[in-house]
Amino acid sequence: MSEPAGPEDGLPGRELWEDYIRVEFHRPGAARETALQSPADLAASPVSLADHLTLQLNLRRLTKEKHRIGMVIIGSLDDGGYLREPVAEVAQSANASGKEVEAILAIIQRFDPPGVAARSLEECLLIQLDQLERRQDSDLAANIVKESLSQVGRSALPGIARELGVRLSQVEKAVALIRSLNPAPGSLFDINPSAAPVIPDVYIGRQHGRIQVLAGRETLPRLKLDSYYQKMAFSSKDVKTSQYLKTKIKEATNLIKDVEQRGAMVTNVARAIAAAQADFFTGGPALLKPLHLEDIASRLGVHPSTISRAVADKYASTPYGIFELRYFFSGGYLTGGGNELAATAVKKQLRQLIAGEDKRRPHSDQKLAGLLKNNSISISRRTVAKYRGEARIPPSWQRKKKAAC
Repeated sequence: MSEPAGPEDGLPGRELWEDYIRVEFHRPGAARETALQSPADLAASPVSLADHLTLQLNLRRLTKEKHRIGMVIIGSLDDGGYLREPVAEVAQSANASGKEVEAILAIIQRFDPPGVAARSLEECLLIQLDQLERRQDSDLAANIVKESLSQVGRSALPGIARELGVRLSQVEKAVALIRSLNPAPGSLFDINPSAAPVIPDVYIGRQHGRIQVLAGRETLPRLKLDSYYQKMAFSSKDVKTSQYLKTKIKEATNLIKDVEQRGAMVTNVARAIAAAQADFFTGGPALLKPLHLEDIASRLGVHPSTISRAVADKYASTPYGIFELRYFFSGGYLTGGGNELAATAVKKQLRQLIAGEDKRRPHSDQKLAGLLKNNSISISRRTVAKYRGEARIPPSWQRKKKAAC
Protein backbone atom coordinates (compact mmCIF):
# COMPACT_ATOMS: atom_id res chain seq x y z
CA MET A 1 0.00 0.00 0.00
CA SER A 2 1.19 3.49 -0.74
CA GLU A 3 2.95 5.24 2.16
CA PRO A 4 4.62 8.66 2.40
CA ALA A 5 8.05 7.06 2.54
CA GLY A 6 9.47 3.61 2.93
CA PRO A 7 11.32 0.71 1.38
CA GLU A 8 9.37 0.77 -1.91
CA ASP A 9 11.53 3.64 -3.16
CA GLY A 10 14.32 1.25 -4.14
CA LEU A 11 17.36 -0.39 -2.60
CA PRO A 12 18.99 2.80 -1.17
CA GLY A 13 15.73 3.70 0.55
CA ARG A 14 15.46 0.19 1.96
CA GLU A 15 18.96 0.48 3.45
CA LEU A 16 18.09 3.78 5.09
CA TRP A 17 14.87 2.27 6.42
CA GLU A 18 16.68 -0.74 7.87
CA ASP A 19 19.33 1.56 9.42
CA TYR A 20 16.52 3.49 11.10
CA ILE A 21 15.00 0.27 12.49
CA ARG A 22 18.37 -0.86 13.88
CA VAL A 23 19.01 2.49 15.58
CA GLU A 24 15.47 2.60 16.96
CA PHE A 25 15.73 -0.95 18.31
CA HIS A 26 19.05 -0.35 20.08
CA ARG A 27 18.31 3.06 21.55
CA PRO A 28 18.19 3.16 25.40
CA GLY A 29 14.85 1.98 26.80
CA ALA A 30 13.60 0.58 23.50
CA ALA A 31 13.58 -3.04 24.67
CA ARG A 32 11.85 -2.10 27.92
CA GLU A 33 9.11 -0.23 26.04
CA THR A 34 8.45 -2.98 23.51
CA ALA A 35 8.17 -5.53 26.32
CA LEU A 36 5.19 -3.68 27.78
CA GLN A 37 2.25 -4.99 25.79
CA SER A 38 -1.28 -3.75 25.90
CA PRO A 39 -3.69 -6.14 27.65
CA ALA A 40 -5.75 -6.04 24.45
CA ASP A 41 -2.80 -7.50 22.53
CA LEU A 42 -2.72 -10.46 24.91
CA ALA A 43 -6.46 -11.15 24.74
CA ALA A 44 -7.65 -14.21 22.86
CA SER A 45 -9.21 -13.58 19.47
CA PRO A 46 -13.01 -13.72 19.66
CA VAL A 47 -14.69 -16.79 18.19
CA SER A 48 -17.49 -16.14 15.73
CA LEU A 49 -20.65 -18.22 15.48
CA ALA A 50 -19.46 -19.59 12.13
CA ASP A 51 -16.11 -20.62 13.66
CA HIS A 52 -17.86 -22.30 16.58
CA LEU A 53 -20.22 -24.27 14.32
CA THR A 54 -17.48 -25.16 11.82
CA LEU A 55 -15.41 -26.70 14.61
CA GLN A 56 -18.35 -28.90 15.60
CA LEU A 57 -19.00 -29.80 11.97
CA ASN A 58 -15.36 -30.84 11.54
CA LEU A 59 -15.68 -33.20 14.50
CA ARG A 60 -18.48 -35.07 12.72
CA ARG A 61 -17.48 -37.99 10.53
CA LEU A 62 -19.24 -36.70 7.44
CA THR A 63 -18.43 -37.30 3.81
CA LYS A 64 -16.76 -34.51 1.89
CA GLU A 65 -20.03 -33.71 0.12
CA LYS A 66 -22.07 -33.57 3.34
CA HIS A 67 -19.42 -31.40 4.99
CA ARG A 68 -19.60 -29.00 2.03
CA ILE A 69 -23.39 -28.74 2.38
CA GLY A 70 -22.95 -28.07 6.11
CA MET A 71 -20.55 -25.22 5.38
CA VAL A 72 -23.10 -23.67 2.98
CA ILE A 73 -25.77 -23.85 5.69
CA ILE A 74 -23.46 -22.30 8.30
CA GLY A 75 -22.57 -19.54 5.85
CA SER A 76 -26.27 -18.80 5.32
CA LEU A 77 -27.09 -18.14 8.99
CA ASP A 78 -27.81 -14.57 10.08
CA ASP A 79 -26.35 -12.79 13.12
CA GLY A 80 -29.07 -14.24 15.35
CA GLY A 81 -28.17 -17.78 14.32
CA TYR A 82 -31.31 -18.27 12.19
CA LEU A 83 -31.56 -19.78 8.71
CA ARG A 84 -33.74 -17.18 6.99
CA GLU A 85 -33.19 -18.44 3.44
CA PRO A 86 -35.62 -21.09 2.16
CA VAL A 87 -34.16 -24.60 2.03
CA ALA A 88 -34.70 -24.61 -1.75
CA GLU A 89 -32.36 -21.59 -2.15
CA VAL A 90 -29.75 -23.12 0.15
CA ALA A 91 -29.97 -26.34 -1.87
CA GLN A 92 -29.42 -24.38 -5.07
CA SER A 93 -26.37 -22.63 -3.58
CA ALA A 94 -24.99 -25.97 -2.39
CA ASN A 95 -25.82 -27.71 -5.69
CA ALA A 96 -27.66 -30.36 -3.69
CA SER A 97 -31.20 -31.62 -3.24
CA GLY A 98 -33.58 -30.20 -0.65
CA LYS A 99 -33.65 -33.58 1.07
CA GLU A 100 -29.86 -33.57 1.48
CA VAL A 101 -29.92 -30.05 2.92
CA GLU A 102 -32.71 -30.98 5.35
CA ALA A 103 -30.65 -33.95 6.60
CA ILE A 104 -27.53 -31.86 7.29
CA LEU A 105 -29.64 -29.04 8.75
CA ALA A 106 -31.06 -31.50 11.29
CA ILE A 107 -27.49 -32.34 12.36
CA ILE A 108 -26.46 -28.67 12.74
CA GLN A 109 -29.61 -27.95 14.75
CA ARG A 110 -28.21 -30.29 17.42
CA PHE A 111 -25.05 -28.18 17.72
CA ASP A 112 -24.23 -25.66 20.42
CA PRO A 113 -25.65 -23.08 21.07
CA PRO A 114 -29.08 -24.71 21.48
CA GLY A 115 -31.60 -23.45 18.95
CA VAL A 116 -29.06 -22.54 16.28
CA ALA A 117 -29.99 -22.89 12.58
CA ALA A 118 -33.73 -22.69 13.32
CA ARG A 119 -35.96 -21.29 10.60
CA SER A 120 -38.38 -19.53 12.94
CA LEU A 121 -38.69 -18.43 16.56
CA GLU A 122 -41.08 -21.31 17.20
CA GLU A 123 -38.58 -23.87 15.84
CA CYS A 124 -35.75 -22.24 17.82
CA LEU A 125 -37.64 -22.58 21.10
CA LEU A 126 -38.81 -26.12 20.35
CA ILE A 127 -35.23 -27.23 19.62
CA GLN A 128 -34.10 -25.83 22.97
CA LEU A 129 -36.98 -27.45 24.82
CA ASP A 130 -36.21 -30.79 23.16
CA GLN A 131 -32.59 -30.60 24.33
CA LEU A 132 -33.54 -29.91 27.95
CA GLU A 133 -33.81 -32.69 30.48
CA ARG A 134 -37.37 -33.97 30.52
CA ARG A 135 -39.41 -31.98 33.02
CA GLN A 136 -43.08 -32.03 33.89
CA ASP A 137 -43.60 -28.57 32.43
CA SER A 138 -41.47 -29.01 29.27
CA ASP A 139 -44.20 -30.84 27.32
CA LEU A 140 -46.72 -28.13 28.24
CA ALA A 141 -44.18 -25.48 27.27
CA ALA A 142 -43.77 -27.13 23.85
CA ASN A 143 -47.54 -27.14 23.35
CA ILE A 144 -47.73 -23.45 24.28
CA VAL A 145 -44.96 -22.62 21.78
CA LYS A 146 -46.83 -24.50 19.04
CA GLU A 147 -50.32 -23.21 19.80
CA SER A 148 -50.17 -19.97 21.79
CA LEU A 149 -46.78 -18.27 21.36
CA SER A 150 -48.33 -14.91 20.42
CA GLN A 151 -50.35 -14.93 23.66
CA VAL A 152 -47.16 -15.44 25.68
CA GLY A 153 -45.89 -12.12 24.30
CA ARG A 154 -49.10 -10.44 25.50
CA SER A 155 -48.89 -12.18 28.88
CA ALA A 156 -52.41 -13.56 28.27
CA LEU A 157 -51.80 -16.56 30.53
CA PRO A 158 -55.42 -17.11 31.70
CA GLY A 159 -56.50 -17.40 28.07
CA ILE A 160 -53.79 -19.99 27.42
CA ALA A 161 -54.93 -21.98 30.47
CA ARG A 162 -58.54 -21.99 29.22
CA GLU A 163 -57.56 -23.00 25.68
CA LEU A 164 -55.35 -25.87 26.82
CA GLY A 165 -57.57 -26.93 29.71
CA VAL A 166 -54.85 -26.76 32.38
CA ARG A 167 -54.38 -24.86 35.63
CA LEU A 168 -53.06 -21.30 35.54
CA SER A 169 -50.20 -22.26 37.88
CA GLN A 170 -49.04 -24.88 35.36
CA VAL A 171 -49.12 -22.32 32.54
CA GLU A 172 -47.12 -19.85 34.65
CA LYS A 173 -44.36 -22.44 35.24
CA ALA A 174 -44.29 -23.44 31.57
CA VAL A 175 -44.15 -19.81 30.40
CA ALA A 176 -41.33 -19.10 32.87
CA LEU A 177 -39.43 -21.96 31.25
CA ILE A 178 -40.08 -20.55 27.76
CA ARG A 179 -38.89 -17.11 28.81
CA SER A 180 -35.65 -18.62 30.16
CA LEU A 181 -34.75 -19.78 26.63
CA ASN A 182 -32.61 -17.76 24.23
CA PRO A 183 -34.58 -16.43 21.24
CA ALA A 184 -31.35 -15.40 19.44
CA PRO A 185 -28.64 -18.07 19.90
CA GLY A 186 -26.23 -16.22 17.63
CA SER A 187 -26.19 -13.19 19.96
CA LEU A 188 -23.87 -15.15 22.26
CA PHE A 189 -21.18 -14.69 19.61
CA ASP A 190 -21.67 -11.00 18.91
CA ILE A 191 -18.14 -9.88 18.06
CA ASN A 192 -19.04 -6.80 16.07
CA PRO A 193 -16.67 -3.89 16.67
CA SER A 194 -17.89 -0.82 18.51
CA ALA A 195 -19.72 1.72 16.41
CA ALA A 196 -17.49 3.81 14.18
CA PRO A 197 -18.18 6.62 11.71
CA VAL A 198 -19.34 5.39 8.31
CA ILE A 199 -17.09 6.47 5.43
CA PRO A 200 -19.17 6.63 2.21
CA ASP A 201 -17.95 4.59 -0.75
CA VAL A 202 -19.75 6.88 -3.21
CA TYR A 203 -21.15 10.41 -3.15
CA ILE A 204 -24.44 10.99 -4.99
CA GLY A 205 -25.98 14.44 -5.40
CA ARG A 206 -27.52 16.91 -7.80
CA GLN A 207 -25.34 19.44 -9.57
CA HIS A 208 -26.49 21.80 -12.33
CA GLY A 209 -29.79 19.92 -12.50
CA ARG A 210 -28.15 16.52 -13.03
CA ILE A 211 -27.40 13.64 -10.68
CA GLN A 212 -23.67 13.24 -10.16
CA VAL A 213 -21.96 10.12 -8.76
CA LEU A 214 -18.43 10.41 -7.39
CA ALA A 215 -16.39 7.47 -6.14
CA GLY A 216 -14.90 7.74 -2.66
CA ARG A 217 -11.71 5.96 -3.74
CA GLU A 218 -9.64 7.93 -1.27
CA THR A 219 -11.14 5.80 1.49
CA LEU A 220 -9.39 2.73 0.09
CA PRO A 221 -5.64 2.11 0.24
CA ARG A 222 -3.91 2.42 -3.12
CA LEU A 223 -2.00 -0.69 -4.10
CA LYS A 224 1.15 -0.65 -6.19
CA LEU A 225 4.12 -2.85 -6.98
CA ASP A 226 7.31 -2.51 -4.98
CA SER A 227 9.91 -1.10 -7.37
CA TYR A 228 12.69 -2.82 -5.40
CA TYR A 229 11.36 -6.27 -6.35
CA GLN A 230 10.63 -5.17 -9.92
CA LYS A 231 14.28 -4.20 -10.34
CA MET A 232 15.43 -7.43 -8.72
CA ALA A 233 13.26 -9.50 -11.08
CA PHE A 234 15.00 -8.11 -14.14
CA SER A 235 18.51 -7.68 -12.71
CA SER A 236 18.98 -10.93 -10.81
CA LYS A 237 21.47 -13.31 -12.38
CA ASP A 238 19.75 -16.27 -10.76
CA VAL A 239 17.28 -17.56 -13.34
CA LYS A 240 15.04 -19.28 -10.74
CA THR A 241 14.90 -16.15 -8.54
CA SER A 242 14.10 -13.96 -11.55
CA GLN A 243 11.35 -16.31 -12.77
CA TYR A 244 9.86 -16.59 -9.26
CA LEU A 245 9.71 -12.82 -8.86
CA LYS A 246 8.20 -12.32 -12.33
CA THR A 247 5.47 -14.84 -11.50
CA LYS A 248 4.66 -13.10 -8.22
CA ILE A 249 4.69 -9.67 -9.89
CA LYS A 250 2.17 -10.95 -12.44
CA GLU A 251 -0.07 -12.26 -9.64
CA ALA A 252 0.21 -8.94 -7.79
CA THR A 253 -0.68 -7.04 -10.98
CA ASN A 254 -3.80 -9.18 -11.42
CA LEU A 255 -4.77 -8.55 -7.78
CA ILE A 256 -4.46 -4.78 -8.25
CA LYS A 257 -6.63 -4.99 -11.39
CA ASP A 258 -9.27 -7.04 -9.51
CA VAL A 259 -9.40 -4.48 -6.68
CA GLU A 260 -9.74 -1.61 -9.17
CA GLN A 261 -12.46 -3.45 -11.09
CA ARG A 262 -14.38 -4.08 -7.87
CA GLY A 263 -14.21 -0.37 -7.04
CA ALA A 264 -15.40 0.44 -10.56
CA MET A 265 -18.30 -2.02 -10.15
CA VAL A 266 -19.45 -0.28 -6.95
CA THR A 267 -19.41 3.06 -8.78
CA ASN A 268 -21.31 1.61 -11.77
CA VAL A 269 -23.92 0.09 -9.44
CA ALA A 270 -24.30 3.45 -7.67
CA ARG A 271 -24.84 5.18 -11.03
CA ALA A 272 -27.50 2.62 -11.98
CA ILE A 273 -29.22 3.09 -8.62
CA ALA A 274 -29.12 6.87 -9.02
CA ALA A 275 -30.77 6.56 -12.45
CA ALA A 276 -33.45 4.19 -11.17
CA GLN A 277 -34.15 6.21 -8.01
CA ALA A 278 -33.90 9.71 -9.53
CA ASP A 279 -37.00 10.90 -7.63
CA PHE A 280 -35.34 10.01 -4.31
CA PHE A 281 -32.50 12.49 -4.96
CA THR A 282 -35.06 15.17 -5.79
CA GLY A 283 -37.67 14.70 -3.07
CA GLY A 284 -36.18 12.40 -0.45
CA PRO A 285 -36.96 8.96 1.02
CA ALA A 286 -40.74 9.37 0.64
CA LEU A 287 -40.28 9.02 -3.15
CA LEU A 288 -38.24 5.84 -3.04
CA LYS A 289 -39.47 3.38 -5.69
CA PRO A 290 -39.48 -0.42 -5.68
CA LEU A 291 -36.15 -1.76 -6.96
CA HIS A 292 -34.71 -5.25 -7.12
CA LEU A 293 -31.19 -6.60 -7.55
CA GLU A 294 -32.30 -8.15 -10.83
CA ASP A 295 -33.22 -4.70 -12.19
CA ILE A 296 -29.70 -3.32 -11.67
CA ALA A 297 -28.11 -6.58 -12.83
CA SER A 298 -30.08 -6.33 -16.08
CA ARG A 299 -28.96 -2.72 -16.58
CA LEU A 300 -25.29 -3.65 -16.12
CA GLY A 301 -25.43 -7.03 -17.83
CA VAL A 302 -24.18 -9.04 -14.85
CA HIS A 303 -25.59 -11.73 -12.54
CA PRO A 304 -27.71 -10.55 -9.55
CA SER A 305 -25.23 -12.23 -7.17
CA THR A 306 -22.54 -9.85 -8.49
CA ILE A 307 -24.72 -6.88 -7.54
CA SER A 308 -25.44 -8.44 -4.12
CA ARG A 309 -21.72 -8.75 -3.38
CA ALA A 310 -20.96 -5.28 -4.76
CA VAL A 311 -23.42 -3.49 -2.46
CA ALA A 312 -22.63 -5.49 0.69
CA ASP A 313 -21.45 -3.13 3.47
CA LYS A 314 -21.19 -0.22 1.00
CA TYR A 315 -22.58 3.24 1.76
CA ALA A 316 -23.62 6.26 -0.27
CA SER A 317 -23.62 9.88 0.84
CA THR A 318 -26.77 11.64 -0.42
CA PRO A 319 -28.41 15.04 0.15
CA TYR A 320 -30.68 13.28 2.69
CA GLY A 321 -28.00 11.51 4.68
CA ILE A 322 -25.76 8.46 4.42
CA PHE A 323 -27.53 5.24 3.40
CA GLU A 324 -26.38 1.68 2.89
CA LEU A 325 -26.64 0.83 -0.81
CA ARG A 326 -28.99 -2.05 0.09
CA TYR A 327 -31.42 0.62 1.37
CA PHE A 328 -32.33 1.47 -2.22
CA PHE A 329 -33.50 -2.08 -2.94
CA SER A 330 -37.00 -2.91 -1.82
CA GLY A 331 -40.30 -4.38 -2.92
CA GLY A 332 -43.21 -1.99 -3.18
CA TYR A 333 -46.85 -1.09 -3.71
CA LEU A 334 -48.95 0.68 -6.28
CA THR A 335 -50.63 3.73 -4.76
CA GLY A 336 -54.15 4.89 -5.53
CA GLY A 337 -52.69 7.48 -7.88
CA GLY A 338 -50.94 4.82 -9.93
CA ASN A 339 -47.47 5.59 -8.59
CA GLU A 340 -45.06 2.94 -7.33
CA LEU A 341 -43.89 3.30 -3.74
CA ALA A 342 -41.11 1.27 -2.09
CA ALA A 343 -41.79 -0.72 1.06
CA THR A 344 -39.07 1.39 2.73
CA ALA A 345 -41.12 4.54 2.08
CA VAL A 346 -44.25 2.82 3.42
CA LYS A 347 -42.40 1.92 6.62
CA LYS A 348 -41.29 5.54 6.99
CA GLN A 349 -44.90 6.75 6.77
CA LEU A 350 -45.94 4.08 9.27
CA ARG A 351 -43.33 5.30 11.78
CA GLN A 352 -44.51 8.88 11.28
CA LEU A 353 -48.13 7.91 11.99
CA ILE A 354 -47.15 6.10 15.20
CA ALA A 355 -44.92 8.97 16.30
CA GLY A 356 -47.83 11.41 15.95
CA GLU A 357 -50.52 9.28 17.65
CA ASP A 358 -52.19 10.03 20.98
CA LYS A 359 -50.05 8.04 23.40
CA ARG A 360 -53.06 7.39 25.63
CA ARG A 361 -55.05 5.99 22.69
CA PRO A 362 -52.48 4.52 20.28
CA HIS A 363 -53.49 3.33 16.84
CA SER A 364 -54.22 -0.36 16.37
CA ASP A 365 -52.72 -2.13 13.36
CA GLN A 366 -56.14 -2.04 11.69
CA LYS A 367 -56.40 1.70 12.31
CA LEU A 368 -52.89 2.23 10.89
CA ALA A 369 -53.87 0.26 7.77
CA GLY A 370 -56.89 2.56 7.39
CA LEU A 371 -54.77 5.71 7.78
CA LEU A 372 -52.33 4.47 5.16
CA LYS A 373 -55.24 3.73 2.86
CA ASN A 374 -56.32 7.37 3.26
CA ASN A 375 -52.86 8.23 1.90
CA SER A 376 -53.57 5.99 -1.14
CA ILE A 377 -51.46 3.13 0.24
CA SER A 378 -53.53 -0.03 0.43
CA ILE A 379 -51.90 -2.69 2.63
CA SER A 380 -53.37 -5.26 4.98
CA ARG A 381 -53.41 -5.20 8.77
CA ARG A 382 -51.09 -8.21 8.72
CA THR A 383 -48.53 -6.32 6.63
CA VAL A 384 -48.75 -3.36 9.02
CA ALA A 385 -48.03 -5.73 11.93
CA LYS A 386 -45.07 -7.18 10.01
CA TYR A 387 -43.56 -3.75 9.25
CA ARG A 388 -44.17 -2.58 12.80
CA GLY A 389 -42.35 -5.65 14.13
CA GLU A 390 -39.42 -5.09 11.76
CA ALA A 391 -39.16 -1.52 13.09
CA ARG A 392 -39.21 -2.93 16.67
CA ILE A 393 -42.30 -0.90 17.53
CA PRO A 394 -44.48 -2.65 20.16
CA PRO A 395 -48.21 -3.25 19.53
CA SER A 396 -50.81 -0.69 20.57
CA TRP A 397 -51.62 -2.29 23.94
CA GLN A 398 -47.97 -2.20 24.96
CA ARG A 399 -47.56 1.41 23.77
CA LYS A 400 -50.66 2.36 25.78
CA LYS A 401 -49.36 0.56 28.87
CA LYS A 402 -46.00 2.33 28.55
CA ALA A 403 -47.73 5.73 28.22
CA ALA A 404 -49.80 4.99 31.33
CA CYS A 405 -46.66 4.17 33.33
